[in-house]
Order: sequence, then C-alpha cells, then structure tokens
Amino acid sequence: MDWNSDGWWDIVSGDREGYLNVFIGSDSSMVGYKMLKLRDSTVIDVGTNSQPAVVDWNGDIMKDLLLGSELGYVYFYPNQADNSWPMFQACETMRAAGDYIYLNRVNPYVFDLDRDWVRDLICGANDGYVRFYKNIGWNELPELTAEETLKLLDGTPILAPGTYSGSRCSFGYWDGDTVPDFLLSAYDGTVALYRGVYPTGVEEGRSAPVRLALRAGPNPTTGRSTISCEAPTNADLVVCDDLGRVVRHLGVVTGASVRVWDGRNDSGRPVNSGVYFCRLSGSGRSASARVVVSR
Repeated sequence: MDWNSDGWWDIVSGDREGYLNVFIGSDSSMVGYKMLKLRDSTVIDVGTNSQPAVVDWNGDIMKDLLLGSELGYVYFYPNQADNSWPMFQACETMRAAGDYIYLNRVNPYVFDLDRDWVRDLICGANDGYVRFYKNIGWNELPELTAEETLKLLDGTPILAPGTYSGSRCSFGYWDGDTVPDFLLSAYDGTVALYRGVYPTGVEEGRSAPVRLALRAGPNPTTGRSTISCEAPTNADLVVCDDLGRVVRHLGVVTGASVRVWDGRNDSGRPVNSGVYFCRLSGSGRSASARVVVSR
C-alpha cells in the first residue's frame, strides 16, 4: 500500500511482539520505521502477534488502522493527521452486534464481500476458520452484525489448509470476473485459492440502489480512470487530492452511471502523480474510491 501518499508502494506489517512497523518505498530502496508510535510518542503495542489492516474505516477519506492481536481483540485507530503520514492516538475496541469481537490471534481484513458497496470485516483466527461480519451501516458509520463462518457451497466451513491451524485471508478478484475470490493461508505457509461463485439469478435480481456507491479503476493509472457510480437521488461526483481538496468536478449522478476522469483538474492541466479520491456526495451521505496516478 501507499502509506505516505507519495505514489510509491510501501509495506505495513505487524510482528510477533505486537508492534506496528512501516517500510517506506522509493524508486531504489526502502526505509524502515519499526515500532511505530502514537502521537504522544507511546509505542503502538497490542501485546503479541499484531496484524494490521490500513483502510478508510470511517469514510472520511483518511487512512485509518485496524490492528488484530493474539489477545483476540481488533482495535480501531482513527487517523488524526493526514494521508501523507497517518498518526493515531485514540483507540476503540471493535464490536459486532454489540459484543466485542474476540478471536484468538485475530487477523482482520476489510473488503466489500457481499457487493453491497459497503465495506465489511472478515477475520482469520487461530482456529483456522474465517469469520464474516456484515456491515449493515454505512462506510461513514459502520455497524457490524454477529459473526458468520464462511462456508463452501455444500455448507462445509472453510478451514485454512496445511498441517497447522491459523488463518490469514486476502480478498480480491483473482480471475478478473465480478465475483470476489480469496487467498487463505495457514501458519505452516500453505496457501489456498477459493474462487467465489454466486447462485443463478442474484445479479439479475439486484434492486435499485439504496445508498451511494462507486468504484474506480484501473489502479494505478497513468491518467484515465473509469468510475462506476450508483446513487438513489442526485449526488455530486468530484475528484479530491489526498488532503481533501477538490481538483475536478465530474457532475451530478442519479441512478447507475459510468463516468471517465481523464486525469486532469478543472483547469484542464494533468494532475501530478499521487493518490486521489473520487467522492460521491448527496442526501447527507458520501462514498469514496481511491485512485493512484502514476505518470
């Protein structure tokens, strides 16, 4: 991921001791920032076996931190600085259906698994199974339901491969279709690919959009991005830089729409390389999608 929004990929990792580490990349090397600290210079420490997920969890177009731990809890650290160098101080223990999420050696991952345009939480754990926490709120105000164990089509719970328990997962679109797939690893290093399928008729039966949603790609892009949007009522579509400043207005969206951003600002000049956010806003709600411009 691009931790400091400079257009170069970086590495964010936890470790056995429970710390958070960031390795900043450039065109020729990486610089390590080990045992990252809070704003008050206290070291971020969740005990043992930390597992980070960096994501805009509260919909403010800022990179936040979710941190799993061997103790079993998932901690949410909102970004209190900016996207050029996220910093944290406050910490919230995450809940689902009113109860604290508790899974030994929990490994959080954020992804819109059910394709309702709202980010969900998926967690691996020491027992090797994968839990799904559906977000029934909004990207700006997440509300998670009670855990569900992910299963195969025949109802068999999905269990990490290999000879040792423990699961870590990564979701995406492995085969290039519109159905999410995921990679699942075990503590012995074995990795399995699970290809997603949906029952016949699910796509055809999609209802009209009831919330704002958008996707943008490709990522990274040299300038041209395709933006797929949905809005139940009129919503403004803009492109912002990583400080939240609007660089391009792309008009009003109602219903389902596809727009193209040519990588230029409102003055017609190409934007610089870096991280940008497409933002759809209306009826007091907003949704955003990240675009990395690399020229």
